[in-house]
Amino acid sequence: MKQLAFKTWGVLLATLLFPLASLADSWSCEYEHLTRSVVILYPNEPSRLPCKVYYAKPQENVIPRTLWEARNEEGYCQRKAEGFIEQLESWGWQCTLDNQ
Repeated sequence: MKQLAFKTWGVLLATLLFPLASLADSWSCEYEHLTRSVVILYPNEPSRLPCKVYYAKPQENVIPRTLWEARNEEGYCQRKAEGFIEQLESWGWQCTLDNQ
């Protein structure tokens, strides 16, 4: 049950922050007993701009923070999020893409 809650956390974040926004991708990353979420939001879907990449630590009651955002460069948020996921994985985190 807890794992399902963490998997859907990105969708919940998007719904609360931007009710009309669309998720491009969201990832859940796990290491030992911790979970991290990385979410890309497109508030003006179907437009890919602007976009924001959010990072959250749902189990630690840390407010999600914006890591990157773009208003002029398509693909920027996707590249930054994927690079960050690669970095987390290099530190031993196991990340899975939540929505495909």
